[in-house]
Amino acid sequence: MDRQALLEQLGIEEIQRLMAEVIKDMVKKEWLTPDELQEEYGISIHAQNRMRMERKIPYSKIGKHIRYKRSDIEKWLEDHKIEMIGR
Repeated sequence: MDRQALLEQLGIEEIQRLMAEVIKDMVKKEWLTPDELQEEYGISIHAQNRMRMERKIPYSKIGKHIRYKRSDIEKWLEDHKIEMIGR
């Protein structure tokens, strides 16, 4: 299928939606909400709450809003990495 046929088949709205998805994946936010942290890193909201109370995960709190800095979380994950034995 050529480009023109594909454009006609998908429609402009669908192409714009697909492009927005790709751009969103390419541009990563620096500050994450608890929901975003759960979605991107698989750390449940319950686990986040527990780790924050125990001061085991880096976070910022502005008023009642919790935010996680992506670079801090990635460093924290790296610092808590367990190395394999025998490789």
